[in-house]
Amino acid sequence: MRVHRVLLIVNPVARTYSKPVLAVIEKALSADFRLEVVETKGRGHAKELAAQAASEGIDMVVVLSGDGTINEVVNALAGSDTALAPLPGGATNILVRALGLPLDPVEATGTLISKALDDEAFKLNLGRADGRYFAVNCGAGVDAAAMKRLDMKFPRTKEKFDRVAFRAVAWELLVGYAGRRPDLRVSVDGEEEIAALSVMVGRTDPYTYYKGVGLRMTPDASLDAGLDVLSVRKLARRSIPRIAWQVFGSARHVLGPDIDYVHDASSVVVTSDTPFPVQVDGDMHGEHRRLEMTLAPEALWVVA
Repeated sequence: MRVHRVLLIVNPVARTYSKPVLAVIEKALSADFRLEVVETKGRGHAKELAAQAASEGIDMVVVLSGDGTINEVVNALAGSDTALAPLPGGATNILVRALGLPLDPVEATGTLISKALDDEAFKLNLGRADGRYFAVNCGAGVDAAAMKRLDMKFPRTKEKFDRVAFRAVAWELLVGYAGRRPDLRVSVDGEEEIAALSVMVGRTDPYTYYKGVGLRMTPDASLDAGLDVLSVRKLARRSIPRIAWQVFGSARHVLGPDIDYVHDASSVVVTSDTPFPVQVDGDMHGEHRRLEMTLAPEALWVVA
């Protein structure tokens, strides 16, 4: 695909945002493309802007923000001929890392420009959770509960984010989920249901990051493959330190007796008699009693 018209969507509260950095990125993009720049005004705005861009035939939407805002743009552009070009602007930047882009937004801009000029757009598989697309992960249970807790006191600075995120996850693991009976039922690719306490569906390895270190919840996951599904049947408080150590390194937790792991699945259905929290690409996706996740092959044009 030939790239001529480009929209740059900027989240002004993104962690790498500064006026000098933005000025460099704007100058670089406007040298080679017809550029428009818009700042988001709140949650949901990026999706509106990207949908409008796709309807107007804009060739590429560049997003300087974190995974949550990038997810909004993914949902607007999926199925269209407009390509996504993500820049690192958040605390974790999972998609940017998985695509092999530099973590410096100016360097990443240079990479995106050269790829776009060389017509190196490609089609990316996505996951879909009850109609909402996700590029990196979807969780039902512990990570979604931690995200919900984090959402209630979301901090502005990266240092505070790391600290509050750690506390939220630790609380949910040790207090919310350890020793609890499994209240979810999960079926992968139409197989028989199994009981689960928490289900994580990943498209990348690492699944997410803490202080720049990868958490390898779904160690075989790849953007080129389907959905990797990690189901936790039970969680003993005494086993949490060992599992945490493995998640940060060897990923041997997937061999544990209380864990089920499926690589490259096409569909996952999670049900429960009581509502459970769901997160999609790090954003809350409400409470569900039934959640269906499917693979959407080659759903999105990407420049990276």
